[in-house]
Amino acid sequence: MGYYLKNSFIYGLLGCILWITGCSEPEKNSSQFFIKTEVITISSMDFSEELDLKRAAYPYDIKESQEEYNEMVISLVKVLSEEIVLLTAAVAKNITITEQEVLTAEKEFKKDYPEDSFEQILLENAISYPLWKKRFKKNMIIEKLIDQELKQKIEITPGDIVDFYSSYNTTTSHDAKNQPTIINKIDNEKELVTRLRMKKTQDNYNTWIQELYKAYPIEINKDKLKTFLIDIKENKEDKHDKEN
Repeated sequence: MGYYLKNSFIYGLLGCILWITGCSEPEKNSSQFFIKTEVITISSMDFSEELDLKRAAYPYDIKESQEEYNEMVISLVKVLSEEIVLLTAAVAKNITITEQEVLTAEKEFKKDYPEDSFEQILLENAISYPLWKKRFKKNMIIEKLIDQELKQKIEITPGDIVDFYSSYNTTTSHDAKNQPTIINKIDNEKELVTRLRMKKTQDNYNTWIQELYKAYPIEINKDKLKTFLIDIKENKEDKHDKEN
């Protein structure tokens, strides 16, 4: 379902470590870009750093599985492409986050990490605090964009609420032993609307993000991309030569 469902930066630290890139301003030498929109550029160096972080979540010998390694690289390209499209849309719509908003959100976020566990996780994953905070702010901007341009524009009718409640009631009744209080929790109409709006946001996200891709097209430097991929055909030929 794309970035909206996968991104959990504000609610989960590891997600932020492996997910959000450090985007830079457009480079003077445009031939050095790796992925870019009109206003945001990811350089080859940026991508290389993100790839190193992503590899930390995979077996150390992942390069021995060439297809799996290439899939990992392409997956990261897709993730970062979607992210800079969202950030570009935020720039176009003048969506920003103040430093005070960042500080407040950070304080709330850290409540889930007692004592020095937050710092320890950053250390274990080789993430500096300034870099983490920069990513944290970027993710807040994206969350604000989605809320303002998608979530809050979704219309919910009384009929939608009735249908959603009926559907939810049927689904949860089959698992009443494990979730005996779910129905009680959503009896309140405000809570129902919140849950329904979230579901509709998720359902509409793919169509919405495709429109953003059209409005803010990305460019990927294919020559640079090749330098990050393992040439499977070439490696097979090398192996064959060695065997003979």
